[in-house]
Amino acid sequence: MNILVIQLCKTSDVVLSTHIPRELKKLFHDANVDFLTFGKNRPVIKNNPYINNILTINQNDNFFKLIGATLKVRSQKYNIILDLQNDRCSGYITYLSGAKKRITYNQGKSSFFYNYLPDKEVGMESHIKLSLLKPLVESFNMTDFDCKPIVIPSELTVARVRKMLKSYDISRSDFLVIMSPTHRQPTKRWKISHFIDTAKYLTENHSAKVLLTYEAGERDYITSHIHQMPKNVFLMPELAMNNFIALIGQAKLHIGNESAPHHLAVAQDIPTFLVIGSSNNGWVYESKKHSHTQLGLDCQPCENGKCKTSDDIPCMSNLTFDMIKENLDAFIKTNSISTG
Repeated sequence: MNILVIQLCKTSDVVLSTHIPRELKKLFHDANVDFLTFGKNRPVIKNNPYINNILTINQNDNFFKLIGATLKVRSQKYNIILDLQNDRCSGYITYLSGAKKRITYNQGKSSFFYNYLPDKEVGMESHIKLSLLKPLVESFNMTDFDCKPIVIPSELTVARVRKMLKSYDISRSDFLVIMSPTHRQPTKRWKISHFIDTAKYLTENHSAKVLLTYEAGERDYITSHIHQMPKNVFLMPELAMNNFIALIGQAKLHIGNESAPHHLAVAQDIPTFLVIGSSNNGWVYESKKHSHTQLGLDCQPCENGKCKTSDDIPCMSNLTFDMIKENLDAFIKTNSISTG
């Protein structure tokens, strides 16, 4: 049995697809499960023990390279393809694969490419992705499956990152809080001044050391707003994806927006405190170790990239640190997050 899972982008969606190969292996113990994604996301799934082979294409590949990738997929003679991406590119690849079962969600204009179109389940995003397993079981029950994502950095990469942290005088016994204040969409980006207020509080009252992270092209957003870092607050150096993943895994606590760093923390079992703006709660992993806060305006969640109420984006600007302080302290206490 040969199975292919397709999730090309975004990085957060790839993270939230990492449990699918594991659940497929539970259904088909001897199956060969491969994963097709964009090359930049390879580090996310590289050490996943449930994936046999990783196939990659790139976002800017020309027509001939895509044809080559399609032929490569076809040559693998997959029996089943689960297209989590569900766009035109992945649709063509799936349709031309020769797979007997071509599965994606019952939505969109590309249903012609598939012969199984299960309805989406309601719930967390990782639950929704499990919907594509419906055609593979006689009676589908969500409780039979584990929706926890899984990301595993290599031991070599972890050692490299720990050495880097040591250069900041951050040891494994320190209460390391990693904050990820950036997001490409302003409606999902808590004001950086609120993040800094949070960082100062944690360093002064919880003896934390705080490391601010950013994704590619986002460093200037932080440096343009913060000209001098407060004591025990540091800015992450530029890191390759594999090192970035390992860095997230060294935190005792992750605080951030609904973005890839948050999902990478969840996938590595790091406690997370998430600030939600326009996103819906389906992006929150339901667990004692993962909490979220939001202002609770009537317009939330709008799921829009641009606020229709005000350029100030009230759900993100009006939610101050003082308003979340009590919940954050309670979360730290409940999860016994400390320097130990």
